[in-house]
Amino acid sequence: LLSLLINTMFFKFQFRNVEYSSGRNKTFLCYVLETQGKESATSRGYLEDEHAAAHAEMAFFNTILPKCDSSLRYNITWYVSSSPCVTCADRITETLKKNKNLRLTIMVGRLFMWEEAEMQAALKKMKSAGSPEASNMSLFFLPHDQFRKDL
Repeated sequence: LLSLLINTMFFKFQFRNVEYSSGRNKTFLCYVLETQGKESATSRGYLEDEHAAAHAEMAFFNTILPKCDSSLRYNITWYVSSSPCVTCADRITETLKKNKNLRLTIMVGRLFMWEEAEMQAALKKMKSAGSPEASNMSLFFLPHDQFRKDL
C-alpha cells in the first residue's frame, strides 16, 4: 500500500519507540528518494506492510526501486516504524551490494526482536553492507511534518 501522507495520531502511535509493540502489527516506511545528477529531484512517500504479500521494505524494492535508473546515483532515507526482520535485512544487504549507485540511510523507531541472536547478526550484516554511510541505522526523531496529511 503506497501513500504520500499519513494521519498524525496514527503516525505517532506507529512510530513510538516502545519495547513491546502491542497493537502495532504493521511496519510503516516513510522514504525520501533523492536523485543525484544534472536534473536532481526528490520524491517522498510512505509504504506499509501488505500483510502476507510483502513487508514495507519489500514493497519499496518492488514498487519504488524498479523506477530508478541504474545509471543515476540515489540517496535514500528510510524512516521505519520497526527495524527490518531477518529476511528483509538480508534483502537490503544484497541490494546494497548489487547496486553501488544507492546510498541508504535507515532510521528506526524501535528495534524488532532485538534479543534474538539471528536478528542481531542480520542487522550487523546489513549495517556493514556497502560503504560506511550506505546503511546508517539509528533511533530517530522523524521530521513528521514531511509525511503528515493534516498540516
